[in-house]
Amino acid sequence: MYQEISVKLVDVSKSIGTRVLFTGINLVLNAGQCLVVTGPNGSGKSTLLKIIAGLSQPTTGTVQIMSNNKQLNAEERRTCLGLISPEIIFYADLTGCENLLFFTRLCKIRCNEQQIEEYCQQVGLAISMNQLVRTYSTGMRQRLKFALMLATQPLLWLLDEPSSNLDADGKRLIAQMISKGIEQHATIIIATNEPWEAEHADYKIELT
Repeated sequence: MYQEISVKLVDVSKSIGTRVLFTGINLVLNAGQCLVVTGPNGSGKSTLLKIIAGLSQPTTGTVQIMSNNKQLNAEERRTCLGLISPEIIFYADLTGCENLLFFTRLCKIRCNEQQIEEYCQQVGLAISMNQLVRTYSTGMRQRLKFALMLATQPLLWLLDEPSSNLDADGKRLIAQMISKGIEQHATIIIATNEPWEAEHADYKIELT
């Protein structure tokens, strides 16, 4: 059973063709700490998160995800991380509740409808949890991603523009979730240009 997660980046770089996105990134991030990655569109923020998640390979360098003094392999890494990304797509012809039940079962997490309702309540989706996702606004779909985060309870959070498409209430909700995650010793990495999200940072990487 994983207890706490640390992330070590050693000389990480990424190039696409002749274009260098970033180079020479070195960092150790421990449980209960938050890294914020900033930079203009196209600078590589999302790419860096994908590399940490194991969804993309760095051009040079290594990413080590550690727990209990043991480096996790690719499968172990997937079981302990939660990813919020514009690329996460829910099934439009399933309800919010059905989507959460499907994805938690896919992650081998036991979760019943009552628990799902509690998670939806926490993110402000209790009234619409039994509606088809095709009827959801972009903000509601973003809230559903965070309900899934609550359901899977990851130790490593990778948040790519987490407040995207959210109203003021939604942004306050995300701020509270991030603060609580840090208190509970989650390891959190946020790709953002929102100043209020950057306030959570113990470390910052600014890409150009």
